Amino acid sequence: MNTPKPPATPPAPPDDLGLRQRLRETLAHAPADGLEALESRALEQWRMRTAQGQSLPAGPLAALQAGWRHHPIAWSGTLLALGLAAVLLLRLWAPPDPALDELMQPDLLSLIAVGEL
Repeated sequence: MNTPKPPATPPAPPDDLGLRQRLRETLAHAPADGLEALESRALEQWRMRTAQGQSLPAGPLAALQAGWRHHPIAWSGTLLALGLAAVLLLRLWAPPDPALDELMQPDLLSLIAVGEL
């Protein structure tokens, strides 16, 4: 039969005091050229990132295109619902048929119900 093995103990964490001491020594003896080179590289990367960010299209059309790419089914359903609502609203605003209005008069409806017409 298989017996469960005891969990392995995690390795002991490295000595933080020794690491901190070495870091302080390294920073104290760092040449000024290295820091300036690091600063110039960081600034250049920042400039490249901001230049790339400015070239992105902005505006309502770009926002709609991005939304369409991320949720095409939701946008398709929304457009279908808006189209259906527009068709129904246009049917409500269409001028009524005068012949149908004549047939819907109460006296004609009562005659139709009695069977005389």
